[in-house]
Amino acid sequence: MIRTSVRRITSNTRMFKRLQTGGRSEGSTVASKGGISEKEKAAENMWVREQEAEKIKALQEALHKQKQATESLQKDIDALKNNTK
Repeated sequence: MIRTSVRRITSNTRMFKRLQTGGRSEGSTVASKGGISEKEKAAENMWVREQEAEKIKALQEALHKQKQATESLQKDIDALKNNTK
């Protein structure tokens, strides 16, 4: 479950980087003016931070579920040990 989340995050990050470096024609006018404006950079940075926050939240939820499953299994193991004594 956690591996799936990490794989998904990794693949999404790679895709985002590919899209950033792709030679799309609509960026040519911005490039001719000397690059991306500060406002656009700020908006992009905000978007990236939001995406990373969502990824962190998803991983934290997955970790919480995994901990609950581990605790449940540990209780089952303890119960079986107590029944055999």
